[in-house]
Amino acid sequence: MKKVLLSMTIILTFTFSQVSADSFGSGFGSFATANTNGAGQSKILGGIGLADYNTVFGIFSYGLSGHTDGRIKFGIMDDDADNTEFMFGADFIYNLISTEELNNGPFDMGFGGFFEYYDFNNFSIWQFGGQFIGSYPLILSNESRFVPYGRVDVRVESVNSDTFDDSNIEIGFNAGAEWEATKDINLFGEFQFDGNDGLFLGIQFRM
Repeated sequence: MKKVLLSMTIILTFTFSQVSADSFGSGFGSFATANTNGAGQSKILGGIGLADYNTVFGIFSYGLSGHTDGRIKFGIMDDDADNTEFMFGADFIYNLISTEELNNGPFDMGFGGFFEYYDFNNFSIWQFGGQFIGSYPLILSNESRFVPYGRVDVRVESVNSDTFDDSNIEIGFNAGAEWEATKDINLFGEFQFDGNDGLFLGIQFRM
């Protein structure tokens, strides 16, 4: 466990040192532990982002296999000029290490890829990259689950307009927790540090 904590501390220290103040970041947050839904199982989440850019969005997730989830995201963003802008995203998560189902590690670990697109009046932003997720399930006295998690993403972020094009490699970090309120309802809260810094809250329903 000491080695795990030391490794996480090194990763987080490096990540915070690399987060750029000029990056745009994500409007969706993370809202993902390293565990997946299970083949054929689906969930839907509604969330808000109280960040540099305020957002409202929905995330639909589906179990593509026993240990792989695919997700589609739609939402709107309130930019600095008080305009409402459209945003879209998609990602996948593969559960590589699990303390429960796979029983092959000291914590849960997953990885995957993602794509996000933001449409503004005079320009657009797209980003794609990879994500690493670590989490650990805690069983509470009432048998519900409380799961702290963290995500590190490395992405290419590109700004495109009629007169300007620029692409950079950026790094972001999310830290939060999922609480299993009932068998079919999960509550999320997390902080994001990736250029669009702030608090993200969500409620998820099993379908």
